[in-house]
Amino acid sequence: MKNLLLISSLSVLLVTCGGEDRTLIDKMEQELFVVHDEIMPKMEKLVELQETVSQEIAEADSLLKLKPNAELGKRKLEGLAVSEKLRDADKGMMDWMHEYKGDTLKTLKVEAALGYLNAEKIKINAVRDKMLEALTQAEKFTGENP
Repeated sequence: MKNLLLISSLSVLLVTCGGEDRTLIDKMEQELFVVHDEIMPKMEKLVELQETVSQEIAEADSLLKLKPNAELGKRKLEGLAVSEKLRDADKGMMDWMHEYKGDTLKTLKVEAALGYLNAEKIKINAVRDKMLEALTQAEKFTGENP
């Protein structure tokens, strides 16, 4: 009888600890998606700015063909740099979303899951930082946020 009680107590303890670990994993995953959900709505603005910057590059290019001008050349180069940053930010977000393995996370052992989530948090924070920087530069370039 004592053995049965001891085994039952240990089983409850193991299930409880496992439940706490899974709660920690769920909490960390939610924190990860707070960052994702913060930047995802900015994707529409990013696309709009990509179009605006592309138009300004094309306009500068057309004017350069008519009359070469150092200031227009500089403007075009600046636009190309901003456009590249916007593309990189967009690609970073798309890559992160396609590479994130939420389903696999549920099959990992606790330590592996926590390690995976820590690595993903670093990645999504880098994506956020890159996106915010690209948006700021594009808004400055287009005059939307001087």
